[in-house]
Amino acid sequence: MKLYCAWYCPFAQRAWMALEQKGIDYEYIEVDPYDKTDWWLKLSRGTALVPVLVQANDDEGEITIVESNRILEYLEDLYPEQNPIFADHPNARAEQKYWMDHVSNKITPHLYRYLKDPQTDTRGKLLDGLMQIVEAMDDKGPYFNGDKVSAVDIALMPFVYRAIHLLGYYRDFSLPAEGDQWRRFQNWYEAMLELPSFKKTSTDHDDYRQRLITRYGENIQGNGQVDVTKVN
Repeated sequence: MKLYCAWYCPFAQRAWMALEQKGIDYEYIEVDPYDKTDWWLKLSRGTALVPVLVQANDDEGEITIVESNRILEYLEDLYPEQNPIFADHPNARAEQKYWMDHVSNKITPHLYRYLKDPQTDTRGKLLDGLMQIVEAMDDKGPYFNGDKVSAVDIALMPFVYRAIHLLGYYRDFSLPAEGDQWRRFQNWYEAMLELPSFKKTSTDHDDYRQRLITRYGENIQGNGQVDVTKVN
């Protein structure tokens, strides 16, 4: 199994975290997704986006998955008994997928919009999106569904980390600290910071925070992935 990845990309980090969380053997391949060579466009199925996961088929061919949440679902289907990140019951699994989509639709685009343009109303929308998912968290925690890491945690954490550090640096942004919901959020965030699958894919690397800040300065100049600012 091969993971084509870019170290700074939160979407790619989702797939990377899932592989680590489930303990799946893989080969990590760092790529520049903005270098739209014929090879890269073909491999990424015309998207020129990371992550891209490539797995051998039984017929000696290959399957290629190119969207981060679909990769999480695929890994669970492929290794359902190996450190599961989705619930067993279809109803609970559907609920998890709903909140994964919520991250994509109600949090991610507002994060990038606010990073690019602090004059818009996206700060409030970002906080609203975060509050909704916090209110859906298991009361005891520390993770979204309780004491076990789920796909929702993996889908959310890369973007929360960037919201705190990138928006904090460039937009003087900070999350509220008062109230039971935000205290619950802080407990979740602190637990996720210590999660080995998160640390290995981020903060275990030298100067990770500063490297992210430097790299995302390009987004502020309009050189990032414009499509992630779209709201469904």
